[in-house]
Amino acid sequence: MYVSVIITCYNEERNIRECLNTLINQTYDSDKYEILVVDGCSIDGTQSIVKEFAGAHSNVFLAIEPKKGTAAGRNRGVHTARYDHIAFIDADCEAPPDWLATLVRGYVDIKGKSRGVVAVGGINIPPENSSTFLRAIGVALDSYIGSFGSVQGRQFKKPRFVASLSNLNVLYNKQKIKDIGWYDESLVSEAEDADINFRLFSAGNKFLFVPYSFVWHKMRPTPVTWLRNMFRYGKGRARLLKRYPQMWTVSFMLPLLFAASIFSLFLIPFSLFFSVPALYFPALFCFSLYLCLKKRDPTLVLHVMLVYLIQHFGYAAGEAYGLLHTKVK
Repeated sequence: MYVSVIITCYNEERNIRECLNTLINQTYDSDKYEILVVDGCSIDGTQSIVKEFAGAHSNVFLAIEPKKGTAAGRNRGVHTARYDHIAFIDADCEAPPDWLATLVRGYVDIKGKSRGVVAVGGINIPPENSSTFLRAIGVALDSYIGSFGSVQGRQFKKPRFVASLSNLNVLYNKQKIKDIGWYDESLVSEAEDADINFRLFSAGNKFLFVPYSFVWHKMRPTPVTWLRNMFRYGKGRARLLKRYPQMWTVSFMLPLLFAASIFSLFLIPFSLFFSVPALYFPALFCFSLYLCLKKRDPTLVLHVMLVYLIQHFGYAAGEAYGLLHTKVK
């Protein structure tokens, strides 16, 4: 199978070299895949680094997308890609040597067993020797309350069919993306992958999650950047909920119920009944401790709890903001 590996980026001077180094050293036959970097007119040294790789490797290419946003970059990649199957990875990710071979093998195997599969994808985990906070993010994501139902951080044991796959570790049938109407560029860089997955899934297509496929993802390394990321995720989800009312599930109601419960604590002076949501904090500590003991790293408990607090407050705030703000649509 011939594959076009697509990376969309903007000002990724700090990350793109490491990402490309892992991609040119794949075990997959280099004659059977190309690496296409779609740059959004970076003003740092990103393009120079990519050109350096392109000059040294015949399967590395640079494309420029002047329109703002990840969705436009993905569309440029899909349009430019030479091959019928495309794999997405982010610039701040690094791939193990068998990454592409694993995705291709998973895709070929499932296509021989089940009709309608248009994509396979896996997880993203913190890099080796990560900071304590990043390690805590990895622990938190490997749980339902830390992943909000997404599988991208879950370390399941067996493959399973899912409703969506993160576009930082995925392989698609390119034609299916074209048939469904491409990525929605009005979303810019918010939930563009969740949107196209929802449209593909609603049209009867299938996605296979293969947990043995992984990339190392640098994620957001500080509490502040992680909070901003969670707010953006929540806001992006709100945009989709406005566009697709049928997308509403219990999972997307929980952030709003959480926000309402926390705000109800201010009503404790009027009734002790409103103190019940305060149980969230000791319960969260106990659950964080349970996960850390399960991972055999109890020293992470306070950091994991902090990650959860940031995720829950940030995502809830972003979703509430997005649903209430008239310009978010």
